[in-house]
Amino acid sequence: MQTYPENVKPDSRATLATYIYGNRFHADQTLAEYLIEFLLVFCAEKGEQNQGKLCFHDPDSKDVLYYTVEPRMGLKRFIFFDKSKKNDAAEIDKLAYQELISELEKRIEDSDAEEKRDFIESLQDLLHGYAVVLRKRTWCAQAMLPICPELIFCEAMPKKKERSALKWDEIRNDPEKKNKIDGLFDFDKRNFLARGGELYYLHILQGLQNNKDKQEKLEYLLRELLLVQGKKMSEIASFIQKIWEDSMGYDESPKQKLRLAYIPERAYKNVAGHSVDELINYLSCSMHPIKKMELLSKGVMLQVMRMLSVATTNYLGTERECWIIDMKGMTADIVKKVASSGFRKVEDTFVTALGQKSVELASADVDKRMQEVRKARKDSLEIFRSKGKELQCIIPTSGPYERFALPEDSIRFLVLALVKPGEKMTLDMFLSKLYDRYRIVIGPAEYKKMVKTGDYSLANSFMENKVAFQEFLKATGFLHELSDATSIVVNPYDEVKEDEII
Repeated sequence: MQTYPENVKPDSRATLATYIYGNRFHADQTLAEYLIEFLLVFCAEKGEQNQGKLCFHDPDSKDVLYYTVEPRMGLKRFIFFDKSKKNDAAEIDKLAYQELISELEKRIEDSDAEEKRDFIESLQDLLHGYAVVLRKRTWCAQAMLPICPELIFCEAMPKKKERSALKWDEIRNDPEKKNKIDGLFDFDKRNFLARGGELYYLHILQGLQNNKDKQEKLEYLLRELLLVQGKKMSEIASFIQKIWEDSMGYDESPKQKLRLAYIPERAYKNVAGHSVDELINYLSCSMHPIKKMELLSKGVMLQVMRMLSVATTNYLGTERECWIIDMKGMTADIVKKVASSGFRKVEDTFVTALGQKSVELASADVDKRMQEVRKARKDSLEIFRSKGKELQCIIPTSGPYERFALPEDSIRFLVLALVKPGEKMTLDMFLSKLYDRYRIVIGPAEYKKMVKTGDYSLANSFMENKVAFQEFLKATGFLHELSDATSIVVNPYDEVKEDEII
């Protein structure tokens, strides 16, 4: 199998899904963690010699790519520890948390004890308000909306047995042992940051090959989002982490070097340039940074769904199946039935691809083969389905007639990703672009491109579908009607100006 990067090859642990989609998509990774992991790699020090942060690796590199992360366990403990509902923390973490709170109180001047506690709790509430992954996880496995580099945490899983044996009084002032307070975690188990964001990063990196100008533009826009718009939160987070490190007397913050995975060289290459252009268009919109980041996490997931769909048909060597969108959602509507049939065809391509690959990698043990297919299905088709339903791009959440839909946030991302800031295009041009980029079918023109048989008997139903989409766009402020016959899709946002050197 040809891979990207070229010299990084599958090992003995590779699964069926690995050969089609790369190493790896994993069912336990949450929607938000795809964006978090992508930005974690972007923000990290690059290479074996830690050459730089907040930039991409060399897109033309052929060998293993490395990145180095800073876990910032003191800051993470400050945000999540006291609010974690899972009460399985080691005694050492309770004492470390109390130590940090005590040090913070010492830094607050001209206030009594109660005012100091109120201020610190307000600071915790402020930061915790940006938490996006809590669930039933322990405090160190929770995650933040990645609004600045300091709040983009790597995975950290506690070494419970070793941590429970740590004694605060014995190691607190021992230079050789105190690093264990923040160091006795596994930062590379890939349980939750399971590489899905890495694969998306590699997809974008591949799209930047021979595109130095676009690489510089995208790097600038990501730095602008994280460093300029996230500056105040960055200062708060850095302040807390520094107080912790100073109180512990660390020579330097603990770090963890990680290696990037790989993707099949041809799996997503034909849409990689589209993903880059869409990301640049979207990030170029001057909008509220929190809303921008929240919408970006959904947009990244939409692009990941396209990646999964594209890799499946690229592997089979067949034309991409269309995503037929039901904009009306009516019980007995014809488009609903056609969309449901189209969704089953998309599912069938996954099943066919995994079955074909299992034959290629034929194992004599039939039970083992079936087990491998089930696991591969969980880490490909089931991700496509579950994340699609979470985005509300696949409806209903349960029950019959599963089909594609476009909720408001997905439409917002698509408009801002396909139409440059301040620019516009006709509705028909926009629908055509949705078809070209995502194989999304909404109106009769795209329906006719899809069927190719000359039987256009359902065209009127898709005209009604188009009208419903047009009304939705109008209600969200992205459509201007110039006349009865002409409607314009507009991106109303100003463009981010490159007036600061970052």
